[in-house]
Amino acid sequence: MKTTRIHLSVIQLLIAILVYLNHDEVEGLSKKDHEALERQLKFLNKPAVKTIKTEYEDIYDCVDFYQQPAFDHPLLKNHTYHPQMKPSLSLLKRNKKSSTSNSSSGIGLNDGGCPMGTVPIRRTTKEDLIRERRFNTSYVGGVFHFALEQTINDPNLKISGAGTISSIYNPKVLSNQWSASIVKVQNGRDQIQAGWRVDPILYGDTRTRFFSLFKAGTTQCFNTRCPGFVIVNTQIPLDMVLLTSTPGRIFDQTFFIQRDLKNGRWWLRYSHDFTQIGFWPSELFTGLKGFASQAAWGGEAFSSVPTFPPMGSGRFPKFVDTDKDAFCSKISILDSVGNTRDPAVSSFEDAHTLYRVANKPITNKEIGHAVFYGGPGSNK
Repeated sequence: MKTTRIHLSVIQLLIAILVYLNHDEVEGLSKKDHEALERQLKFLNKPAVKTIKTEYEDIYDCVDFYQQPAFDHPLLKNHTYHPQMKPSLSLLKRNKKSSTSNSSSGIGLNDGGCPMGTVPIRRTTKEDLIRERRFNTSYVGGVFHFALEQTINDPNLKISGAGTISSIYNPKVLSNQWSASIVKVQNGRDQIQAGWRVDPILYGDTRTRFFSLFKAGTTQCFNTRCPGFVIVNTQIPLDMVLLTSTPGRIFDQTFFIQRDLKNGRWWLRYSHDFTQIGFWPSELFTGLKGFASQAAWGGEAFSSVPTFPPMGSGRFPKFVDTDKDAFCSKISILDSVGNTRDPAVSSFEDAHTLYRVANKPITNKEIGHAVFYGGPGSNK
């Protein structure tokens, strides 16, 4: 009996060793793949002047402004940008917090943020890169759904900015799904998005995070995952976790994308005082080298399995119920000379049984022109 137990222990040990040795194969990655990932990590994670760890275990490296990932882009090698850059933008009237909502911005970097002359970059891990591979693969077999209000097609429309105050939620998603709230500007294949998303494929968790995305031709890039977006803010990082709404307490945040009319740079602005986070240089784009031709507000969702996640608050919009329905309030665009305009919009929803969108013209100053969107999806 004792001999049998010893034999079993040896066999179990051998199995454990084999599992360990074949762990890469279980992940579907060879030794060569892992070596390539290590090289990519060294390229992405720049030397840190200071490192900040958040309460959510995220690690942000304070990277010298001139060494940030944006400048690895071949079109930005000979740039003349500097850490104290400010845009030449038309003035935007500070958004006042409504009586029914709270700002979700009080969760930036602790420890005083990054020192002047550096910018915060969320550290990329090997697990992030592995998920990114799977992310790209899952998109091939996945399905997107939309519940948006978008500007009416007008060949004469020249948009130099778009923004909103978006309520923040935490829809429950599976590991191969995501759900997001966006404001978007677009011209042809080029587009820029900003807002919040719950995306375990991208982040490895189900927290609600501040995100940006740009598409330029065939390139698509979130946050700082590839070169392009130039960060100037030392306190508010992309990818950060946002406070989310609960029954009776609504959290919201301002997201604004604005073109500098002097040099064509597209700036990302955040919070009710329109804090400048950074910009996308005009060199990255073809269509958005000039003005945008369309803007949109609302929700997007994705799934690579037959069921779909909730969007927004998980409810179909009941119209103007800001305590329960997800909203993008005070939607606006900027025209070709930087003046704020109330946009004429039309609805775009492609799965009415899952998600819906409703347009509410201006009826009071607190909400302004609002888009209500959302739905339960089809998760069981």
